[in-house]
Order: sequence, then C-alpha cells, then structure tokens
Amino acid sequence: MSWLAALRGRFAGRVLLFVSATVFQALVSVAILPLTTVVLTAADFGYFALMMSWAALASALGDAGGSLALPANYSVASVPERRRMLSSFFLVSLLFSSGLAAVFLAAWPWLQQMMSVPEEASRATLVLTAVLVPMKSATILSTNVFSVAGRGNAVAAQIAMQAVGSFVGTLISLFGFDLGLSSLFVGAVVGQACSVFVSLAALGAEPWHAPSRRWLSILRSHSLASLTAGITGGLRSIGENSVVAANMDISAVGYLSHARLYYGTLLAGTNAVAVNVWSTSLAEARDGRRHFPMTRRVWLPIHILIALFGVTFSCFGEEFVAILTHDRLTPAVQYVPWFALLLLLHVSGRTQNATVYANGGARSLINANSLISTCCLAALPFAVGTVGGLGFNAGLAGVVAVLLIEAILFRTYIYWKSTSFGRLETFDDGRVVCGSIAIVLSWLFNKYMAPALMTRIVLCFVVYLAVVVVERGRILDLLHTLRNRSHAKIQDI
Repeated sequence: MSWLAALRGRFAGRVLLFVSATVFQALVSVAILPLTTVVLTAADFGYFALMMSWAALASALGDAGGSLALPANYSVASVPERRRMLSSFFLVSLLFSSGLAAVFLAAWPWLQQMMSVPEEASRATLVLTAVLVPMKSATILSTNVFSVAGRGNAVAAQIAMQAVGSFVGTLISLFGFDLGLSSLFVGAVVGQACSVFVSLAALGAEPWHAPSRRWLSILRSHSLASLTAGITGGLRSIGENSVVAANMDISAVGYLSHARLYYGTLLAGTNAVAVNVWSTSLAEARDGRRHFPMTRRVWLPIHILIALFGVTFSCFGEEFVAILTHDRLTPAVQYVPWFALLLLLHVSGRTQNATVYANGGARSLINANSLISTCCLAALPFAVGTVGGLGFNAGLAGVVAVLLIEAILFRTYIYWKSTSFGRLETFDDGRVVCGSIAIVLSWLFNKYMAPALMTRIVLCFVVYLAVVVVERGRILDLLHTLRNRSHAKIQDI
C-alpha cells in the first residue's frame, strides 16, 4: 500500500487532503487579485457578481431536488439502486438546467431592465453565463453525491482543478487576448469545466444506467422544496446585489463581492470538514444514544479558527486588502469580520442539523429557510436604502445586518425542529457564542479606538495565547482521535 493510499485511508488524511485543496484554492483566489486589479475596477467585479447571481439561481434550480433526496436514500440503497438513482437525478438535472440556460438567454432583455447593469453589456458575457448553468448544476449534484458517500477526496480534486482552470483561463484572457471584463467569465467557465471533468472521472460508471421510475418519483417529491429553496436563495443573491446597485452604485456591489470572497474561502474551508464528517454525523444521528462524539470533536476547533480569523482581520485587514488590490477594494475591509461572524452562525448546530436530516426532515428545513429568506429579502430595500421615505439607509451595513438576522432566525428554527426527534444531552455551540463576542469586541475596538500597529499585534497575541491555554485539551483530543481513526475500506477518488 502506497503512502498516499494509506493517507487517504485515514479520516485525518482525507480531511488533510481536502483542507490542502481548499487552502490552495484560497491562495489562488488571493494571488490573482494583484494581477486582475491592475486592469479591472470595483465596478467590473460588481458586474461580474451580478451576472453570477443569475447563474447561481438557474444552477440551483437545475438541481431539481436531487441534493435533498440523497442524504436519506444514498447510504441505505444497494449498489444497483444507487446507479439507477444517480442516473435519474443527473438526467433530470442536466435537462432542466439546460432549459433554464436557454430561457435565461431569451429573457435577458427583460432581465436587464430589472438590474442596474450597463446597457452596453457584452453578448459574450451573457453567453458565457448561460454556459455556466448546466455545468454548475452537474457539479453541485456530484459534490453532494461525494459528500453523502464520504468521498471528500473527490471534492478536493474538484476544488483544486477548478481553481487552476479559473486562474489560467482568467489571466490568459485578460493579458493574452485583452478581453477585459469578459476574462472573468472565461475564467469561470474554464474552471467549472475542469470541475465537471473531475466529477465525471470520480463518478465513473455510477450514473451511466437506465433511469428508474421509482427514483424519478422520489425526485419529484423533493422537487417543489428544491425549487422553492433555489428560487428564494437565488433571488436573495440577485435582489441583494440589485438593491445595492440601485441605492448605491455598481462599485458597491464590487466591495460587497470582495468581502464575500473571504467568506466564501472560509466556507470552502469548513466544507473541507463538512464533506468528510457529514456521513459520520448522519450515522451518529441514527444512533440511539446520539452522543455525536466525532461531530463535536471536529467542529469545536473549526468554530475557534473562524473566530480567530475574524479577530485577526479586524486588526490587520485594511493593510492587507490595500496592498492586495492596489487600494481599489479597500472599503470592503470593514465588513469582512461580520461575514466571519455570519459563517460562525451558519456552521453552528451541526448535531441538530444532522438529526433533522437523518430523520427525513430536510424539506421542513428548506421550507423554513425559504420563508425566512423571503421575509428578509422583502426587508432588504428598507435596510440598504429607503422606500417611500421609510428605511434605515444603512448601505452595505444594512445588507450585513439582514444576513445576520436571517442566520439567527434559521438556526433558532433548527434547534426547535431537532427537539421533535428527541433532545440532545448538551449545548455544543458555546464556542460559537464566545467567538461571536470576540469578533464583535475586536471590531469595535479597532473601528473606534484606532490602535497603533503594536497594540493590535499584542491584542492578537493575547487572544491566541488564551485560546491555546483554554482549548489545549480539546485540540490534543481531536488530533489523537483523527490520528487513530481509520476507515475499514480505502476509498479512491
């Protein structure tokens, strides 16, 4: 057995490979900014974010319910049934998402009137956005397959190849062919194509089977909840960017998009854990004792790391972004710690979340999330600007505030819903609460006290030292558990 096979055969090794891919993706995303910001402006990044909102909406709808049906059915299905299941899910997803891409192209003149985008928008950017839709839908579904199957290595390969493809495609288009703004779209398509290629290689023969009426029926039963979630989630992103552009300008969308870049990077990092732990969490939720030993051991340090990122960015973010983006996107700095706080809320309640999914409650979560998201979307124009003279006119701060309120409401619902399947023994989100307080206090201190550089360095050092002292036992326990936990079967990519 080679050292790589041995590494992949251990839980810790699988997480390490995934984290390495995520770190690589983050480094590539950061490394490209000093190059692209030489040519492109905040308005260019804002326009790109607006168009990607439409691509995200259509690709989320193109999932057609497959991702909702997988957690409750994949692990308990036989191998032949899995093949029928996946072939049915992928066929419907590709057909539906391709149709949505065609509708997007036909409806663009009407959609353009709904958004604050330049009238001279390139036809090439529109076509490239439409091409992304079926590719993203296929990637989303395959990633969920790998997640429920515990094949985190395959998702790691998706991440790494997508990062490389996007980096190379963007730079060649920008500096080799002088495509300007269109280079961002070319890079997105090339990166997504690389991810699809990895998905095809990793899935192998699994999806290549005749579709089954049974699984098409199961997919149909989940389609309404999936469409509802896709519409509300997608419209939320579109509405958010459109409201910001209408009340401020397209550059403000670029600042918001840049702040979200760090959130997305952190989110990808947490997915490195979630993809590998999800199947374990579902199994622990089905266990009558429901102690969730592995879930709790793994997620507690993640909560701590996110909190430390928020504290660090509060102290040094302005200098970092100014150098990284030639000072073109520096206004985004003040919102990044709040996005770290938002991520803390999103990754909380892992044991409750697994309990609900394992007991077939996925649709109830989707419906609740859709209702909460719709209400928050309706409140967004009043938070960002004013409507009929009413509103807070808070700008980008209003967007962040609405996002935080939405996350709090949804997490509250998860806690309540999980109690219908039996109460958990202990509260496992204490580090989320402490981390949230630390981020808020550090942001307020740096915002209003404007401390000197040395003071900020000392502050971060004290925080890091306190974390090591307080959490030393938990960290050592996690490392010991990961080092000794191995899977009986080594899963290849």
